[in-house]
Amino acid sequence: MQDLQAGELDAVRAQAEKWRNGLGGLVALTTVVASIRGAGGAATLDTAGKIVAGALLLFAVAISAIGGFVAMRAAYGFPARRLAEASLDELITRRRDRLRRACRDLRRAVVMAYVSLTMVLGSLGITWFA
Repeated sequence: MQDLQAGELDAVRAQAEKWRNGLGGLVALTTVVASIRGAGGAATLDTAGKIVAGALLLFAVAISAIGGFVAMRAAYGFPARRLAEASLDELITRRRDRLRRACRDLRRAVVMAYVSLTMVLGSLGITWFA
């Protein structure tokens, strides 16, 4: 049972590392899009369009950064206080809790990746078609 849980935790952490890299790519993409389309693309927008496009890009970067942190926490865990003395049941419970936390964090990172990508695409749509 312990080997199975350890294998699951390793698999979740490996997936989380990949999502972390993907979120880093989204931050880079957002930065490049903002740099290329920046002032030139937004020059034709009215004030409301500029605010919406800028807010979407800002939130995309923020959500990507938070998602990257959550993915790193899923991949590597988070430093916590370790209790020196623990029974076998307590150790099994801790391992199960780490697995649950890593799975929850991975799901959150995936959702944040898609939300961030949607915001970047929304901002592009506004600057290109408005």
